[in-house]
Amino acid sequence: MNVNDLTMGEIDEVETFAGQPLSTLASTEQSNTKLLIGLAWVINRKADPKFTLEHAKKLTMNEITALLEDDEQDPKDK
Repeated sequence: MNVNDLTMGEIDEVETFAGQPLSTLASTEQSNTKLLIGLAWVINRKADPKFTLEHAKKLTMNEITALLEDDEQDPKDK
């Protein structure tokens, strides 16, 4: 899932939950755990409207990384 495909409302939900802007995801200076949980929540909710924050909190780092993997791939490699 490409983060650029999220609506502004979804980004707002992630940022509100995390208490920090999405742009800090690239920062190594602070914890990104809540941003990752929030992203997992809104991305999974697109496919399953019943997917909750509690579900997202139970995901492993590998599962969250897989969700965001498309965002890191070069479009010509797809």
